Amino acid sequence: MTIQIKLFLIALISFIICNSQEINRIEQLEGVYQGRIEGGYSFCCKTISGFDEILVFNEVLSVILEKYPLHINKHVGENFIISFTKDIIIEKKKSREVSTILRLQKLVPGQHLRE
Repeated sequence: MTIQIKLFLIALISFIICNSQEINRIEQLEGVYQGRIEGGYSFCCKTISGFDEILVFNEVLSVILEKYPLHINKHVGENFIISFTKDIIIEKKKSREVSTILRLQKLVPGQHLRE
């Protein structure tokens, strides 16, 4: 096999691998914990346009639940910076979006995400 063909195959393989792997972006927002509900953890967050929106995060990393036991509603009403990802799960021809909290940072009164 010539060097040009080998280089072409390497470039082709790397292109296929890059396009087949979705890169999950970590997003951040500020929200007030509303409590545990069926299907996840509810937070009231401000949208870019300034309106309040209730967001439900399906999963929380276990190390976060050790520090902030959200499942017992201990932190209801507290303000957090939430770092999370959204994933698309495909099951039997159906897809669903799953959001996972990767990090929580408790905000002190007067502190905001974008200062």
